[in-house]
Amino acid sequence: MLVWGIWWENALWFSTGARTRKAKNIAVSPHCVIATEKADEAVILEGIAEKVADRSVSKQIVEIYNRKYGGDLRPLLDKSNSFVFRVQPQIVFAQDEHADNFMEAVTRWTVS
Repeated sequence: MLVWGIWWENALWFSTGARTRKAKNIAVSPHCVIATEKADEAVILEGIAEKVADRSVSKQIVEIYNRKYGGDLRPLLDKSNSFVFRVQPQIVFAQDEHADNFMEAVTRWTVS
């Protein structure tokens, strides 16, 4: 499922409705894979999604998110019908299909 997110403090942050399939799946198993929308310049991260309970952190995320995407995410979070999740990457893959040498165009990082 697609998500819009932000990169902040060495993690990917995103929000979703409390009753969405994403939120329900994360509640059962927090392991997830997230990718960019550009398949020809792919960045894929594997990690564990953690629901953010600290409302002051959620407010900071909302400000950054609103600057990036426009609009205002605050009303959704204020009503407690949405959650903010933090994904700490464990493994990251990147690939640039425009590179001359495919073997040099793929990179894998393990994050500890």
